[in-house]
Amino acid sequence: MPRKYLLLPCLVCAMAPACHSAKVETATTSRPVAAPSTAHAYNSGAQPTEAELREALTRNYKDAVTMDNSQSVPFLTGDFNGDNSEDIAVIVKPGKGKLSALNSEYANWILEDPRQPPLPARPRPISIHGNDVLLAVIHGYERDGWRNALATQTYLLKNAVGEEFQTQPAQQLNGNRSSPRLRGDVIREKLDGANGIILWTGAKYVWHPVS
Repeated sequence: MPRKYLLLPCLVCAMAPACHSAKVETATTSRPVAAPSTAHAYNSGAQPTEAELREALTRNYKDAVTMDNSQSVPFLTGDFNGDNSEDIAVIVKPGKGKLSALNSEYANWILEDPRQPPLPARPRPISIHGNDVLLAVIHGYERDGWRNALATQTYLLKNAVGEEFQTQPAQQLNGNRSSPRLRGDVIREKLDGANGIILWTGAKYVWHPVS
């Protein structure tokens, strides 16, 4: 048999694995990949009772603050820091004789003013006074959210209580050019006649006007 005919089967055998690899690679790279879900996975818990609200405030603030029951909407629930655990924001006022505790640098909560100008401007020292109305924000922990005994990451926000106080899913605002890219929920309200949101940046709460 001529030598060229002997070489033909060898070439076919040698090419077969390469062809197979090419087909596998093509099939692998052309397979559609599912896009990651952007759905808000947070599930709201049951409506809080007054006893649960008082327990959460006492757990985190002792008697330094009390609920402000004069408000038409005294609290909001939502996933304000975007970790899929339920948080709560309660409107409070300073407890009697507790200003020194509220302003202490050793307090267990973080005192912030969302309407302070951002850095590099030097932030003004924040001080709570007896007639201030404050927003106490308790970040949830795992499945039980803010009700969890380990939910102790807390904030006190000054100049953060206005009108038309409500929770708004961030995904409703992500198409709004005037708002930053957000996740979770935000606190929507009107402060000094201006519409805006209080949002979590990943490090602090800030006020952002929206149309």
